[in-house]
Amino acid sequence: MFENVCTELRKYLETKPVFPVLLGFGHIILYVTVGFFFINAFTYLGNLVVSLLFYAFMVSVVLCVANKNFQALMIGFGVRVIICLINLFQGFFFEYGFLMDWSALFGILVYGFFAYEAYKKTLKKA
Repeated sequence: MFENVCTELRKYLETKPVFPVLLGFGHIILYVTVGFFFINAFTYLGNLVVSLLFYAFMVSVVLCVANKNFQALMIGFGVRVIICLINLFQGFFFEYGFLMDWSALFGILVYGFFAYEAYKKTLKKA
């Protein structure tokens, strides 16, 4: 059933002006944005850059879903879980003085769930 949604999403995106070109680059955009998020975990890139990266990440997730590229989604969401773990430990031990960063905890739960679902889809595909 979800594969039908992916197929219809791809058909819809192919009718839009920019998306047919971007469909082939969805996984590359995903890896680049996740890489910049990883860099942002250790250095400050700025709020504007991080906001633009988040929107690019969401567009790349939609492109990967349309292409049924669940392995790239699994890797992308898995790296986001690792980044949230880093943020959780940084906040717990360094920034907040043993207080929990709730946004990092919820990020671990949400991105972990999506990574697990993409992993299950990858296993079904193989």
